[in-house]
This record gives sequence, structure tokens and C-alpha cells, in this order.
Amino acid sequence: MSHILQATGVSALTATLSAGTYVLEHLSLKELLLDVNWSSASFIPLTEFPTPFFVRQNRKDKQKQIKVFGANGVQLYTFERLSSFNPVWTMLTYPQRKEIATISIGVSSRSVDFHNKPGLSHREIINDISLKGRFRSFYLNDGAKYSWTSGSKFLEKVINPNGGVEEIRERVAKVKLMRQFKLDFEVLVDESKIDSEIALATAFTSMLTQWGIGEITDTIGPTYIAPRQAIKDEPTTDTENKIVVVIENGQDSEISVEHIEG
Repeated sequence: MSHILQATGVSALTATLSAGTYVLEHLSLKELLLDVNWSSASFIPLTEFPTPFFVRQNRKDKQKQIKVFGANGVQLYTFERLSSFNPVWTMLTYPQRKEIATISIGVSSRSVDFHNKPGLSHREIINDISLKGRFRSFYLNDGAKYSWTSGSKFLEKVINPNGGVEEIRERVAKVKLMRQFKLDFEVLVDESKIDSEIALATAFTSMLTQWGIGEITDTIGPTYIAPRQAIKDEPTTDTENKIVVVIENGQDSEISVEHIEG
């Protein structure tokens, strides 16, 4: 019975967050959704070359399966649960179905149990509310605190928390909603700073209990990430340019990417 209450409570929470965001944005009160930070911390921006992932519901089984795709449109992972009344999800590789993590998502508590990370197992994800903002926070083996922000949807590595001007918040991942009222998110991860599977597993809890899906989406596609080669080398000629086109084939669960010679 407690599992049923937790699962239905999370569904209600997601709906409430989505409706609240929708209403505030249509009343031109979007500022209330932004992160309010009264600290003197300094920020290190997210890398220009993050690794993109795309998290979206399975079109045929929206309540029990969420798919994760890479930049090339190939499915890499799934989040699955036994029924819509079960608050426990499992993160699996695809198609190997190797278990990565067990994720418990409730209204008042959230946790992730990793199964393939040496020295890293159970992690609680806590509500973290202060004058610095509203966060979902957890700790990793490096001793640092990691926090998902509410408004900007950054994952920040917090060095010397509550240290005033000596506090540093390094942005190591970012999430954005791709389509309003659909569980369809882009997740950008700096894999040199955090394991992408940790970022995805913890972001998944925030998608359901922190952000909702009511935000107005102005985007028409994924975030553009310049190739490293194009940055380091001399500018190419017009005949050497390539255009990357992301094509959605009409089914929510599939993404394809084409490279067209310019």
C-alpha cells in the first residue's frame, strides 16, 4: 500500500509542478521560477563540449518505460518499473540490459543504489532549500556536494559549501525540457567531471519531483555543440562545411541524425 501511495503521490506532484509552471509563465511571472542565490559563491560554467543525451517516454508504454538516447539517435539505456503503482525504477543498459542502478522516487524521499560503481552504492537525494536556492543534493566519493538547481536545471559541484566568497559552484551537467507536457528532456554532461550514468540517474528523479513538464519550450531542437575539431583547426572552406540535421520520424521514441555535406 505504501508503494502505491508513493507512486501516485509522485504522479500528482509531477502534475502539480507542471501546472504551476504553466500558469506562472502565462501570467508573465516566470521570474518566480528562476534560481535565487544570495550567496557570494563563484561559478564555473559548463564546458562548451558536453556529451548530449535525450530522455523520453516510450510511446507505447509511457508509465513504465523511459528511453535514453545518445547524440546519434541510438538508444543507450532504459528506466523501467513493474507497474505505474511502483515507485522503484531500474536503470538498464540497452540492449544488453545490464543493471546500472535502482532508483526509488517518492514524494518525501529519493535515493539511488548504483550496482556497477566501485565504492559507490546507496546515495540519498535530499531536499536542499536555503537562501541560495532550491536544490536536490547528493554526495559522491570525492566528498563534494552535488546539487541539481530548480530554475536553471544545472548540476553543480559545490566546493567549500557555505564558504562565502570561497565557495565555488562548478556546473557539470544541464537539463532542458524539449517539448511541453511531454517527458522529453535533453541532458548535457561534462563526462570529464562526472560519470554520465550518475548524472542521468539523479536527473531522472528531478524530472519527476523537481521540474515537471509545464515549461514553455521555445527550442526547435537539441542544443548545438560545436565539434572540437572545428574549434581547434583553421576555419574550413564552404565546401568542407557539414550540416547536422536532427530528424524526428513522428514516433516519440525514435531520433535520427543525418550529416549532409555542404
